[in-house]
Amino acid sequence: MFELNLFAANLFVIKKWLGQLLMPLPFSLSLLLLALLLLWFTRFQKTGKLLATCSLVIVALMGTRPVSYELARGLEQSFPPFEISQHPDIEAIVVLGNGHVSDPAVPERAWQNNIALARTLEGVRLAQAYPQATLVFSGYVSGDPLSNAEVNARMAASLGIERSRMTLFENNKDTHDEAVSISRYLKGKRVALVSSATHLPRAMALYQGQGLDAVPAPTDYTAKQSQVAQPLYSYLPKGRYLMYSEAAIHEWIGVWWARLRGQVND
Repeated sequence: MFELNLFAANLFVIKKWLGQLLMPLPFSLSLLLLALLLLWFTRFQKTGKLLATCSLVIVALMGTRPVSYELARGLEQSFPPFEISQHPDIEAIVVLGNGHVSDPAVPERAWQNNIALARTLEGVRLAQAYPQATLVFSGYVSGDPLSNAEVNARMAASLGIERSRMTLFENNKDTHDEAVSISRYLKGKRVALVSSATHLPRAMALYQGQGLDAVPAPTDYTAKQSQVAQPLYSYLPKGRYLMYSEAAIHEWIGVWWARLRGQVND
């Protein structure tokens, strides 16, 4: 049993490292570092120049709005917005966690990152619409004294949701493990599953793979198309769009990983 747990822990670390290294910025910087080594210390000058050029092109493209939106749009439009009038029988609301920093120098209401805040607000909106429903928060402890589930629950409580309605899952390290635990807890119930629109296709596949009767409730959209023409400077690379690209690529890698491990159906 110990060896099995150790293997699972190592597999989780490997997945995290690979996932981070394949993100546009770390991948491009790795290419650039290799290029500089070749240019400074070897005779492979053409290869070094090619790698440096590729590094620049990847960062520039991934940081543009058209590319980042193209990567995210297909994921975010997988499900329609959650309409309360169409789902009168919701018995539980599951809000998936993301991130926070419990810094005592800033107000507690400012601890969540924007993603966790958007998910929590959608969970609160649904909790107000379904006063009998259980509100479930997920999110484990990672580099902070508090779990993300706890911080999200505190925000929900500050917005008027009673703690007695809430159940926290604080010990699962990824979406698949959360799906296993939460689906077992909510077996047979009609559930609204709240997460970022980019993340929800993978989350839905994992939860449905565990037999949960889930209705998607997407929030935190990033690929929002304006209805008016944008100025040319808006197409210049920006850190915000690079972040959107990384989030979308992370989800595509996550889907591939889940399929490879047989956690979701094709």
